[in-house]
Formats: sequence, C-alpha cells, structure tokens
Amino acid sequence: MYQERLDSCQEQTARLQARCSRIRFFRLLSFSAAAIFFCLGYTKQQYGAYAAASAAALAFLLLVACSSKQQKQLAYLTDYASVLLEYQARLTDGWKQLSVKGSRYLLPPYASPHSSDLDIFGSQSLYQYLCTASTVFGQDCLANLLSQPDRDPAGIRARQQAVSELVRKTDFVLRFEASARCLRASSYDSLKKALEHFFHALELTSRTPFFLRAFFWAAPVWTLAALFCYLLGIVPDQALACFLTGAALQLCAALLGNGRNSRQLAPVYKMNQTITPYRTLLELLAHEPFDSAYLQNLQQTLAQPDALKAFKELEAIAASVVVRHNPYASFLLNSLFSYDFHCTERYMKWKSSCQHMLKPWLEAIGSVEALISLGVIARTRQTHTLPQLLETDRPALSAEDLRHPLLKETAAVGNDLDLRHQTCIITGSNMSGKTTFMRSIGINLVLAYAGGFCTAKMLCASCMEVCTSMRTADNVSEGISSFYAELLRIKGIVETSKKEQPMLSLIDEIYKGTNSKDRILAAKETVKNLAKPYALTILTTHDLALCELEHDDSIDAVNYYFTEHYEENKILFDYKIRQGRCTSTNARYLLHLAGIL
Repeated sequence: MYQERLDSCQEQTARLQARCSRIRFFRLLSFSAAAIFFCLGYTKQQYGAYAAASAAALAFLLLVACSSKQQKQLAYLTDYASVLLEYQARLTDGWKQLSVKGSRYLLPPYASPHSSDLDIFGSQSLYQYLCTASTVFGQDCLANLLSQPDRDPAGIRARQQAVSELVRKTDFVLRFEASARCLRASSYDSLKKALEHFFHALELTSRTPFFLRAFFWAAPVWTLAALFCYLLGIVPDQALACFLTGAALQLCAALLGNGRNSRQLAPVYKMNQTITPYRTLLELLAHEPFDSAYLQNLQQTLAQPDALKAFKELEAIAASVVVRHNPYASFLLNSLFSYDFHCTERYMKWKSSCQHMLKPWLEAIGSVEALISLGVIARTRQTHTLPQLLETDRPALSAEDLRHPLLKETAAVGNDLDLRHQTCIITGSNMSGKTTFMRSIGINLVLAYAGGFCTAKMLCASCMEVCTSMRTADNVSEGISSFYAELLRIKGIVETSKKEQPMLSLIDEIYKGTNSKDRILAAKETVKNLAKPYALTILTTHDLALCELEHDDSIDAVNYYFTEHYEENKILFDYKIRQGRCTSTNARYLLHLAGIL
C-alpha cells in the first residue's frame, strides 16, 4: 500500500517539477517583455508599448502567484513522501533511524522505572516507533499517554474507538501527518519556546490612548485625500504640502512607536512559520466526519468558538507583520496608512477574543496526532489487536500470540498466556527469551492502557498498575551499589502493593547483585510480600530453588520456563514459554564458544 502511494507521489512530484520549470521560463519571458515594452514606450512615446508592458507585467505577477502555489504543493508532496517512507521504515528495522526519539521524556516529569525498563522513550524505543506527531502538543500528549498509563476502562475504550476509526481513515491520516510535517524543520525546543512566548504575550494587555487612536485613523485619510487632490490638480501646491506633512507625521509616529509595536508583534512574527500548518490541520479536522464520541468532542472544542476562522485571521495578521519587516514596504505603508498601528490594533482585537481558547485548540490537534500514533501498529503489523479491558478488582491477563512490538515482525515469536493473581516464576537458560517475554507483556500493557493497538492476536487484561525492576544500576556519587539499587526498586514495588489496588510486577533476575544464599532468601521473602489477591507477579531467575515455592500453600505460585536445543554443535532457541521447571543450562557451552572454557 505504501509503495503504491509513494510511486504515485513521485510521479506527481515529477510532473509538478516540470510544470514549475515551464512557469519559471515564462516568468522570465514576461518580465523581459515588460522591460522591453516599457523602454520602447519611454523612448518612442508609444502608448501601445505601455499597454503591452502593463499586460506583460500583469502576466509576470500572475505567474509569480502561480509559481508560489506550485512550490507549496511541491513542498507538501515532499512531506507526504517523507511520511510514506517512515511507514515503510517501520516495516523493517529502518524505524530505528527515525528522528523523533522522545529522549527528552527520559527525564522528569515523564520518567518512571517502567518507562526505562520497557524501552518506552529514547533511542530504539516504543516512542520512536510510534510517534508520527510533529507538533509540540502532539509529541507531549503521546508521551503522557505512554508514561502515565490510564486505569479507567471507560476512558481507554473511548480512545480505542477513536484510534480504530483513524486507522480506517488512511487518506485523512496521511494528509494530516504530511500537513504537519513541515513543523519538523524547527527543533522541538525552538517550537516550544516560541509557543511559550506567544502564550505569555497573550496574557499581557495594552491599550492605546484615545487621542492616538484618533490620530492613527485620521492621519491616513488626511494624507491620502491630499495625495488624490494633488494628482487631480486640485490646489496642487497646498495639497502637496498637506500630503508631505501627513506622511511625515505618520512616519514620525511609527518611528516613536516602533519599540512598543515590535514588542507586541514579536510573538506573532516568531510564530508566522507555524500558523499556516496549524490552520491546515484545523481545516482538515473541521471538514472530516467522525463517528467516535472522542473525536466528535475534539471537533466541538474547535467549533465553539470557530478555531478555523480564528486561525485564518491570525494567519492574515502574521502575513501583515512579516511585511512590516521589509524596510521599503514599511516606509511606504507607514507613511500612507499608519501600518504598524493598524497591525497592532488588529492583533490586540484578535487576542482579546481568542487568548483563552488558543491552548485548548492546539491541545486538540495534539490529541489527534497522539491517537494517530497509537494506530501505527495496526498500519504496520499483520498481527495486531485492540485489547479487551476487564472491569475487575483482581488482576487478570490473557493473550494469544503475544509479541514484542519493537522486534521485526518476521523475527518475533509469539506466546500465549493466561494469568491471574498469582506469582509466575520463569526459569531458563541464557538468551532463551525470558526478559524479552516480560518486556513483551509490559510494553503491550502500556499500549493497551494508552488506548492503542497491541502486537497480539488477542489480548485481554484488567486495569493494573505496572511496576518493574529490570534495569537497575549503581550510583557511585551517591554510594549506591547495583544490589542496593535493585533493593530500592523492589521496595517501591512492595510499597505500591500496600495500596491494595490491582498491580502487575515484572522483576528480572531478582537480586542478581548478591550471593546465591542471600538472593534465594531475599527472593522468597519478596514473593511472600507480593503474594496478594490483587497482585500478579512475574519474575525471572536462574535460581532453580525458587521453583519450590509452588509447593508453598501460602503462595499461589506457578513455574514456567524457556529452553534451547542443539543441532550440529549449534545452540538454537524457539523462544516459546512452557509450563514447568527448566531442566537445562547453557552457560558451559557459551563459555566454550567465547573461548574461556
């Protein structure tokens, strides 16, 4: 599908580039003709030559406007192709080179143990795979959904319906993404800074004194009337003096008020490159019919008051502000029309009517971008599903063909599971798939609670708090060893269990940083602390002694394992989970391969 669209896009681009070349040729021709006919008219005083020069000049202006329109269309096609290429990259491992990685969300307030353990943000992360958002609010909204999993089934289902509807609207989604893609020409930080500056400016109020308002309205009328009188020969000497006086007064007023006007219009000038993409996105949203209540509510946010109308007005204001930065245009317009004053007054009027709605409008756009991102798995994976959410106070998790979404689909191995409030002890040899299996569970639940698609044929889960202890590291500056760091992480999980709310704990290689005797003792005590009716605990270990916990009547424990087999002196894994205890090891074989043994 993406290759067909890309081929079509490239064909359109080639035709458009050829058309632009022809327009450039005729534009040069018309400009040359206008110059030649004007010279002929001037040297030979032929009015016909002046008429021909005017016609050629008009043709030149029309071709300039046409060329500008074609260039905009060409830029859109370039962005559209970029979107398609990124979707193609997600079909292979090419997505790991995508530019939006979400590394900034590894820091507070988004950072959490599970986001680090499950590769939610950063290089080669879930965020990098999913994110199609280009606006600041879209990227932040997606980060919020992934870092703070929702546990409200009704809210999750509402987002699921919206995500599912957007997955079916392929043309709309691709147009929406392509229309926002030009925003990526600026960095996230610069876009955010410009927005913050703009929002701050909206809170500032300023009023022009009445006598100055009267002057700035009357002076252009006086100046233009005097100019027309002079051109028509009506008392030309007095008219010329009045015109020059009026123009001089307006220029002096513009010069004296330049600092004030520049400060008030600076936020608009800094936003001028981003207003048009936002207006385009609003236009797409306003004209697209939606069935899901979630998307309809977002449309209502944009309709009352009319966000599209407001952004069209802001776009026109921004275009006016850009013109005043041309010194020649500024000189002419301020001498005739008090241009700076009227730009400022127009912006102040817009600000008074829209200042409280701008942020909700941009957040609505960002919400749609986040929902589109949550549907990426459905658009790039053959194996996907919308999870079913159970409304129960007890943890429950069942899945069919559950896979890790960040593995290439042809290489990912799916597993089935059916778990309730219990402790699952997973053993297995090195590299057999224990950790990847746990991450598959955690990352798919993060997707489920965000309202997105998961990589499984079926996933059914209750809403649980996801706690993890998988990647722990020492901290030399604070005197924290790797074992103590893991201990603190697991202490946090135990504290969470005291809330007596449904929770899932994923613990990898429990207490690997200490000796085997202390490790087994500490692990048993931890399992007993987490053996609650509202807790589902999954842990991996190489200590087969922990498998004996299935015989402890005070703990509902069950054993699972991964294994390997050997063919022609090669170690092979099927990455399939099995119920029971692991009976094989491969450390000696791996030592032999490494040349150590």
